[in-house]
Amino acid sequence: MGQYWALISIDKREATGHLGKLGEFFWMPDDSLVSCLTTPVIPSSYKTAAIASFGGKSQKLKKNHPTSILLSLPHELLLLIAEELSEDYLDLICFSLTCMDAWELTGKCRYQSLSQKIKSKSWAGSRIILLGDYAGALPKGLLTDAEKKELRLDGYADHKLGSLLYAHPAFRMPSYKILNDFYYDEIARDNYLFRELQYFAHCEPFSQWIMLPGAFKPTRSSSSKDLWMVRNLTKQEYAIPTRPQSLTHIVYSLIGCSDDPSVSMQGERCSVLINGPWAGDRIDITLVSMHRQEHAPEEESNWKDITISVKELLEALAAEDDDYSVGDFKF
Repeated sequence: MGQYWALISIDKREATGHLGKLGEFFWMPDDSLVSCLTTPVIPSSYKTAAIASFGGKSQKLKKNHPTSILLSLPHELLLLIAEELSEDYLDLICFSLTCMDAWELTGKCRYQSLSQKIKSKSWAGSRIILLGDYAGALPKGLLTDAEKKELRLDGYADHKLGSLLYAHPAFRMPSYKILNDFYYDEIARDNYLFRELQYFAHCEPFSQWIMLPGAFKPTRSSSSKDLWMVRNLTKQEYAIPTRPQSLTHIVYSLIGCSDDPSVSMQGERCSVLINGPWAGDRIDITLVSMHRQEHAPEEESNWKDITISVKELLEALAAEDDDYSVGDFKF
């Protein structure tokens, strides 16, 4: 039968389930995985709008219409209500849409709620592992004692943890598509709410907060030198391919974990894939320019560029593996 593989985010408690045999998907670029691992960035227009609507408010709200019971509450109390609702983006949006004053008042809360919601749907920066269903022991320290207890794995020997984690019921399917599971499942069950939001979705300034884009990815700069990179936040290492199609190849080649060498690929080098040096580490994908913005020059010296070694490995794998028509692999 051969060994099957699954991508697992330990921190998000999400797993893809069977992806197939490693050789069947290894060379296939996966845009959904790249989106999932790309550090989300909210366009500056959201933050600008939030600050503009929030910053000029006095302690007494501007009145453009007869006072409602809601608006008769003190400014501070309305903000407390908004902050309490911020954990559920849909609830906060509904509260914000009660009137223009509430919309202007909640700008900062909406931005913070949106930021938290988007990040909660991303795997970027979480502990990632590509686990085989024949796996025995997990990378040392991958699961803390508290996590083993939570997952009810604390009573098992280490050499059984891999196969148990692979099929663990606590790990649900990943939410790769941010838009589809943001709140549309909730409004689909409420026709009145759906019609209300649909109306506001076509009106400014509400539309961008309701009709959310499907992905919040960094925008590539105009520089031709601005490339994508895969980062290991745990070890402070990175690899920079010349083609974005190679991003998934880099991830797969570094995060594999199994005790069984069967990977359904030809060649001698493929055996290293079951002992990925990044397995279980915190990983994300971002632009080189954004990485440099995040880290001062003196901090950059702490990071190690492993691009050359990863490129050599992938080129060797491609040269040896003829089963899946890899052709002339380009890093």
